[in-house]
Amino acid sequence: MIYVFTALYCEAYPIIQYLGLKRRQDINRFQLFSDDRVSLLITGTGSLNAAIGVTSLFSLFSPGSGDILLNTGICGTDNMNLKKGTPVLCNKIIDLATFKSVYPDMLYRHPFAEGTVLTSPVPVTAGTEKRYNGPGITVTDMEAYGIFCAGSIFLQPHQMFFIKTVSDYESGEQLNGMQVSELLSANVDKIFGWIMPIHDELSKRRVSVFSDEEKTLLEKAAEAMKITVSMRHQLNQMMRYHKLLHGGFTAELTNFLEDRLKKPCKTKNEGKKCFEELRKRFV
Repeated sequence: MIYVFTALYCEAYPIIQYLGLKRRQDINRFQLFSDDRVSLLITGTGSLNAAIGVTSLFSLFSPGSGDILLNTGICGTDNMNLKKGTPVLCNKIIDLATFKSVYPDMLYRHPFAEGTVLTSPVPVTAGTEKRYNGPGITVTDMEAYGIFCAGSIFLQPHQMFFIKTVSDYESGEQLNGMQVSELLSANVDKIFGWIMPIHDELSKRRVSVFSDEEKTLLEKAAEAMKITVSMRHQLNQMMRYHKLLHGGFTAELTNFLEDRLKKPCKTKNEGKKCFEELRKRFV
């Protein structure tokens, strides 16, 4: 199942229309629309409402390793080079209330701009003190951090995706529901055309796709790079993805180990650098 969370009905409407989702009458607390593959829940605005919505739905339906969480909707930015309607896939989420950061795994090639989303407890305008000047693209919303925190209780970081569509330049501009829906409608086909195959792949992973030889090679790579348990999980996901696309990875990974890892990494920092090189080669 692909679980989609939006804050507002006008953000959900283009998806409901595109997929032909139907309202579930047995769920009263939230508006829930679904078919046999997608469930979309409207949480209301703000991190708290978003977290409650995710927790409520997942407590009812118990998502598993083959499921996906997608949070989509509008966002603001002070980057005038980003055109309105640009979809941004978020690789980092910062809570502006606590300045804590979380990181969705970026394991898949994608056609989107990539950036950081700042989740604010109030709408961000030009006068709002954000206290974040990191590199790259930055956008703002009010739900992503709460959705990630609640979602991470049930799912792994590689199962959660946050795609925000630029709607304003933090000038205090007010968009009506129709304008919001029009902005998001332009990206629905692109988003679901990308995420549906990922869901198909994750569903297949419920059955192991690795041979004994491949498992031994992956263990050898993990030990040589001295990577953490979380990074071992990412390594397995990358290699599954690569195998499903290309039929195998044994020769390429063996060459990588012989070329880059003639000697095992001595420190965690060395291991992280090596892991990043491997990720760039295989993703």
